[in-house]
Amino acid sequence: MAETIVNLVLGKLADVVVKEVLLLYGVDEKVEKVSHELTRIQAFLKDADRKQIKDERQKNWVKEVRDVAHSIEDVIDIFLMEIPQNPQMLGKREAIKNMLRKTKKLPAVHNLVDEINQILEKMKEIEESRVRYGIDNFGEASGDIKLPIRPLILPDIDPNIVGFKADQDHIVKELLDETTERRSVVSICGTGGLGKTTLAQKVYNCNDVKGQFDVRIWVAISEKFGIIDVSRKILRELIDPSIEMSDLSNEAEVIFTEIHNYLSGKKYLIVLDDVWTIDLWTQISPAFPDEHNGSKLLVTTRFVDVPKGMDPISEPHKLQFLTEELSRELLLKTIFPNHDLNKSSFDDLSDILDQFVHKCGGLPLALVVLGGLLSKKPRSYAIWCSVFRTMSWHVEGKNCSEIIGTSYEDLPFAIKSCFMYFAAFPEDHYIDAPLLLQMWIAEGFIPQEDNRTLEETAESFLEDLVQRSMIQVDSRSYVGSIKTLRIHDLLRDLALQKAKEENFLLVYSNPDDKMSLSRARRVAIHNSDFDQLIMSPNLRSLLFFYEGSMPNCSKQRLLKVVSNGDKEENIIDLGMFVGLTQLRYLSLRGRPSDNYDQEFFEKVIGRMKYLQTLIGPFLKTIDNNYFQFPESAWNIKTLRHMYSTGNRICKIPTSAKLTNLQTMIGRVWPEQSWEIELPHIPNLRSLELMAISSLSRAVVTFLSTLQHLTNLDIRHDDTVVDILDMRGFPFYQNLQSLSLTYFGPTGLTLHGDMLPCHLIFLDIKFYKFQQDIMPVLEKLCCLKVLILAGAFKSRKTTCSSGGFNQLEVLELNSLSMEEWEIEEGAMPILKQLYIWDCDKLIVPQGLQFLTNLQKLDWRDVGDSKANLVRNLCQHVASIDLGEY
Repeated sequence: MAETIVNLVLGKLADVVVKEVLLLYGVDEKVEKVSHELTRIQAFLKDADRKQIKDERQKNWVKEVRDVAHSIEDVIDIFLMEIPQNPQMLGKREAIKNMLRKTKKLPAVHNLVDEINQILEKMKEIEESRVRYGIDNFGEASGDIKLPIRPLILPDIDPNIVGFKADQDHIVKELLDETTERRSVVSICGTGGLGKTTLAQKVYNCNDVKGQFDVRIWVAISEKFGIIDVSRKILRELIDPSIEMSDLSNEAEVIFTEIHNYLSGKKYLIVLDDVWTIDLWTQISPAFPDEHNGSKLLVTTRFVDVPKGMDPISEPHKLQFLTEELSRELLLKTIFPNHDLNKSSFDDLSDILDQFVHKCGGLPLALVVLGGLLSKKPRSYAIWCSVFRTMSWHVEGKNCSEIIGTSYEDLPFAIKSCFMYFAAFPEDHYIDAPLLLQMWIAEGFIPQEDNRTLEETAESFLEDLVQRSMIQVDSRSYVGSIKTLRIHDLLRDLALQKAKEENFLLVYSNPDDKMSLSRARRVAIHNSDFDQLIMSPNLRSLLFFYEGSMPNCSKQRLLKVVSNGDKEENIIDLGMFVGLTQLRYLSLRGRPSDNYDQEFFEKVIGRMKYLQTLIGPFLKTIDNNYFQFPESAWNIKTLRHMYSTGNRICKIPTSAKLTNLQTMIGRVWPEQSWEIELPHIPNLRSLELMAISSLSRAVVTFLSTLQHLTNLDIRHDDTVVDILDMRGFPFYQNLQSLSLTYFGPTGLTLHGDMLPCHLIFLDIKFYKFQQDIMPVLEKLCCLKVLILAGAFKSRKTTCSSGGFNQLEVLELNSLSMEEWEIEEGAMPILKQLYIWDCDKLIVPQGLQFLTNLQKLDWRDVGDSKANLVRNLCQHVASIDLGEY
C-alpha cells in the first residue's frame, strides 16, 4: 500500500503548476532527483504489495518508503504555501525573480533545499537497505505462473437452514427453464463470504438439475486466471479428472477445439465458480457450442458486470445478506450443531448473541467463522462478552477476513485510497455519494483523465467498488447516479485496519486513540470528548461526526478537507479556520456565533484560493432571517461545487467568473446588476434558481450561456414564456432533471417539444395550464418520474396507449380534474402512483391496466371509492387509502 502514497506524491510532482513554480524558484533539479528515485522504488513496491510480504524486515522497508514519501509531500506543500504564488506570473521567470527579491522569501527556498537533501540521504539509506534485505528479488521472474489456491470455503452448513431455500429454488428454476433454447448464463452475485459457492454447490447437486443435463462439470476460477490453465481444467473435468495437467496441450486453440468437440450434441451445465473478470469469457467462449438445446453456464462472481457481459439478456441473481433472525439461526447451528434450537433455550445468551449477529451484519461466512470460535468456548455469558470485547475480527476471524480481504488486494492502487476513506464514516452511516466523490477529489486521489471531468472519473471509481460488492448502494437518482450508500461493517473494519496500518487515517472514538493522533495524516472524530487532542501539524483531513462545536484547527495549516457533519444546529466559531489557505473541501453546516466579525471572515474565506467544494458557511444576516455565502467566495477561481441548505440564499454577483463551477444548489437569486452584465459560470451542471419578474429577461439570457446543464430547478413569477419553452437554450439536449415552479397568473400553454425530450425527471408546480397537458408530456420517451402539483385546470385528462412508456413514478397533487382515463397500454411499467388533494377525481377508468403497479397511495379517497379502488388493484402489493 505504500505504492499508493508514492503514486499520490509522484502525481503532485508531475503537476504542471507545481513543476513551473519549482522551476521558477530554481529547485526543480533537486525535486526531479527525488521524483526519479521514487519512480525507481515504485516497481518494487508494486511487487511487495501484490505478493503481500510477510517478512518483518521487508515490511519495515515498505514503512520507511511510505514515511519518506509523506515527508516529500509535506515539504513540497509547506514550500508552496510559504512562497508567493500568483498564477498570472507563471511562465514569467524574470517577474518571479523580481518578486522574490522584493518579498525576501528566499529562506523558504533554502529550507526546501536543506530538507530535500535530507530526504535524498534518507532515500540512499533506503536503497542500501533494500539490497541488504534482499528486496531487489521482488521484481525477478518467478518461473511458471500458477493459479493461486483459493481461500477456504466452509460448506458444512446446509443452506436450507440459513435462508438459501428461496435463492436455491430461483436458480434451479432458471436452470430448468426450457423456454430458453439458446445457451444462456445463470449467475449468482455478491460479496466474498456471502455464500455464493455454497448455494451453487447445493444447486449443482440437486437431483432435478442432475437429471436435466447430459454433462455437468464444476471449475473453480481465480482472480489471477491463466487461460491455458482454466481451459485445461475444463477439458480434464470433461474427459477424465485423473489426467495430469501436463499431459494436455498448452495451446489454447487446440484445447478449445477439444472442448467444443466433446460438448457438441450434448446439453451441458458448466459451473464457473468465482469469476473475477469478463476477460475470461471473452477468451474462452468459443469453446462452448451454442446448439439451442438449453445448455447453461452457472457463474458465481463478486461483480454484477461479469454476467451482464457474458449474457446481456439474463438478469444476475444478487445474493442478499441474511436477516437478523436467519443470522442468529445460522450462528447457533454452528455453535451447537447437535442441539435443539428452541429459542427459549438461549435466553441467558440473548443479548450477547444479538451483538454478535449485528457485528456480522448478515454475512454467512462471518457467522460460520464466529460460530466455530465460540464452539470452542464454554457456554458462559461472561466469557462470550469477553470474547466480543477483545476479539480481533481480522485475526481470530482469519478465514473470513482473508476472503473479504481478497477483494481489497485486487483493487487498482488509486481505488485503494478511495476504499480506505470509508473507514472515516461511523458504522451504519448513510454516506452522501456526491460529497464523498468531492472529498476524494480534494484529497488528490482522482487522476485527471482525457475527455473526463474529475467527477466523472471519481464516479467510475465508486461504481467499480459497487461492482466488486465492496460497498452497498442505498439509493440512486432516477438518472442512475448513486445518491447514498453504505458499507458493510466487516468491510468497514477491513478499511479501518488497512487505513491504520498505512497511517492513512485514524478514527478517534475513545480516549485510547489519543496517542496516535499526533502523527495521523487524516482524522475522523466520532466522540465529542476531544479536549486537549494533539493532532499532527501535517494533518490533511479532519472529519467530525457528532453534535457540538469543533476544536480549533488553525494550526493544521496543510488541511485540505474539513467537515463538521450534517447538523444544521451547529454553532460555528469562524476564528478556528484562520490560516487554512490550502483547503479544498470545506463543509460547515450551521451558523456562525453571534460575536463573529463578518469583515474578518470574508478575508479568511477569500484566502482559500484552492477551494473546490464549499458547503456554507453562511454569513451576512438579511432581515434577521436569512444568511448567504461570503462575497469573497465568488472570487475563488477553483470552486467546483457550492451548496446552501435550509433558509439560506445565494446571490450571484456580476463579478463571479467561476469557469470551474459545476454545482450551485440552494436558493439562488440573481443580482439587480444582471441587467447590465452577467456572471460567467459556463460549466454549470446543476442549478437552483429563483427568477423574480423584474429580472426574468436577465435570467433567460443567463440560462442561454449554460451549455452543460443537466439539472435545473427554477422558480419564477413572470408570464414570460421563454423559460417554459426551452428549445432555444444550449443545454436543451443535455437536460435530464427539470423542476418548474410558477407563481404567476394563469393562461400559459404547453405544446410540442418545448420541454427537452431526454428528460428523466420532471416536476411542474402551480403553472395552472388551461389545457390537458398529458398528451404533451406522455411523448417524453425517457421520462421516469413525473410530479404534477396544481399544474393544470382541465376537467378531464387521458393517458393514451403507448404513452409514458418509461414512467415509473407518477405523483398528482392538488389538481382540479374530475375524470382520468387510462387506456390499456399506457404507462406499462408504472410502479408507484401517488394521488393527493385531488378531491373531485373519480376512480380512474383503466386503473386495472397498470399491471406493474407496486404501490398506490391515494390520500382521503373516501369510503365510496375505496372499495372500487381495491377491486381494480388487487394485483398491487401496497395500497394506502388513508388520511394525511
